[in-house]
Amino acid sequence: MDPQRFKRDFWRQVEPFDQILPLLDSLHDTAFFFKDLESRHTMNNSRAVASAGVASEAETLGKVGYEFWYPDRIALFKKQDQSVMKSGIPIINALCPTPERGSSAVIIFSKIPLRNRKGRIVGLAGVWRETDALNTLPPEYRKMSQILEHIQVHYSDPLTIGDLADRANLSRSQFGRLFRKMFGLSPLDYLKSIRTNAAAILLRDTQLKTTQIAINTGFYDHSHFSRTFRQIMGVTPREFRKKNALRPVA
Repeated sequence: MDPQRFKRDFWRQVEPFDQILPLLDSLHDTAFFFKDLESRHTMNNSRAVASAGVASEAETLGKVGYEFWYPDRIALFKKQDQSVMKSGIPIINALCPTPERGSSAVIIFSKIPLRNRKGRIVGLAGVWRETDALNTLPPEYRKMSQILEHIQVHYSDPLTIGDLADRANLSRSQFGRLFRKMFGLSPLDYLKSIRTNAAAILLRDTQLKTTQIAINTGFYDHSHFSRTFRQIMGVTPREFRKKNALRPVA
């Protein structure tokens, strides 16, 4: 018997796939989620639904999550999604802030690409669970906590990867490898996502011109801002503001 053929033959019979959801629901401290190529949720277990603060899974389906999870962190999550789905390389046991509103907890997460029978990537599957605090994590994770705090406070400054590596007392190559291992993104991509997060909040909550928002959030110029924002968020800054603004834009 060919073990791999035996495995394939069995799983071809399993349909529908969401019959495994009760099993995933039994892991009360762990969130499972599945997304399509546009980062829209296609299935969530009960822990993921609870994190969204809604009554049922149906309320999360087809949505990216601006309505539920921290809006200012969606850019970071989408950047991670893009990394996995474009490269086909999983992110395993990485670290990032929780998506839940009103919580400062840290989560450890993994994301893997999902392929169809022709081998084409059609989405991703992910899992996350909370950890109490950074000081409960392994030393290599704790070592980087100050770097994250520095980025969060100074993202609008002209930060360089060399400066951040110096702060961590690591070479650029060592810093880049450790950062990607921990967060699933390169330091530069993480910085771009944090700046895009901040820009999304200003687009939503203020009437500042997009040129001023670009300057305030650390982008080189308006062109760089627009290009990066669209790459991460999937829409232009103007389109995002039109859809999400909390107050009328003059």
